[in-house]
Amino acid sequence: MCLHHQNVLLLKLLTKCWLWISLVIILNLVSLTAYARQPWPNSPLAVESQIQLEKAHRYMRSGRFDKAQPLVLAVLDSANDVPKCLAIASLTGEFATPMMEVRRQCMGKALSLCSTRQDFIEVALKSRQYQFFEITRQAINALIQNATNLSDLYDLARKAQEVALNDVAHLAMERAYTGIKTVPEALKFAKEVKALGMDDLVRKVLKDLIDDEDNAHYLCVLLTKIEPIGMSDLNRYLLKKALDKGSTIDEFAEISEGARRNRETEIFKVAEYRAKKLKVIEQIKHDRGEYQRQLQGWQEGIQQDLARQQAEAERALEGGGKRFEGGSQETGSPTPGAPVSGF
Repeated sequence: MCLHHQNVLLLKLLTKCWLWISLVIILNLVSLTAYARQPWPNSPLAVESQIQLEKAHRYMRSGRFDKAQPLVLAVLDSANDVPKCLAIASLTGEFATPMMEVRRQCMGKALSLCSTRQDFIEVALKSRQYQFFEITRQAINALIQNATNLSDLYDLARKAQEVALNDVAHLAMERAYTGIKTVPEALKFAKEVKALGMDDLVRKVLKDLIDDEDNAHYLCVLLTKIEPIGMSDLNRYLLKKALDKGSTIDEFAEISEGARRNRETEIFKVAEYRAKKLKVIEQIKHDRGEYQRQLQGWQEGIQQDLARQQAEAERALEGGGKRFEGGSQETGSPTPGAPVSGF
């Protein structure tokens, strides 16, 4: 009987040992399975966060969004940079409406963590993709406001266009135009926006340049600068204005040359005609001036001749009077012109 009790106790002990060994083995297997899990490739999230999000994803796939949301938000609370927030938001992307508010919180936190231009661009792109237009607008406004000079705005426009944020590029160039102060800067700006395909801004800049100039010569100089940009209608607009402002032969010659280069036949003919007309008028004025000078010379010569002849006549009269006066004193002959007595 004592031996039987010993065997029972031994059996119980072995059973407990086996249960503990089995539990340890199971726990080790679970732990090894967890650590053997492959991390997400190129993910900014830590492995623990990935495990939590995978669990949340399983809840989402089964429709248990009330269970998934706290898990996602818990991971979002620990996110400390923009890439992590965007990665968390991407996980909820396939569940549009049920996880919209969670995704909005992800994008809002991503915006608050932005520190570089690239961060704001990525947030603007993602928030537009998710149709969070308020966050998109805030990101775009931050991009524009943080660009403090022309080179920054040019760089922003190029980078924004590279990622299909064309409206951001356009806003950047519009703001850049407000800082343009000189004609060379305006011409450089026109080339930049032309390269970016913003023809509306190209037209605005060139038209402003043309409207600000009222001298035909400087308009023709400006024409040589804007011709490479290739806006033929604005070239014609400039030539017509220069034609209205022209007043000299040289200016009309410049206009006709510009019209010839741009194949504006009508403007070329009008400029040629006006140049010839001015030449004829100037020739007439020149001939008339020459005639007036010659006439004045003739008149002055005649006046001088008359004056000389008058002076000679006066001297001759004075000389003759003295001779007559001398003769009457010596010979006692009567003075010429005195009445002769008959007695």
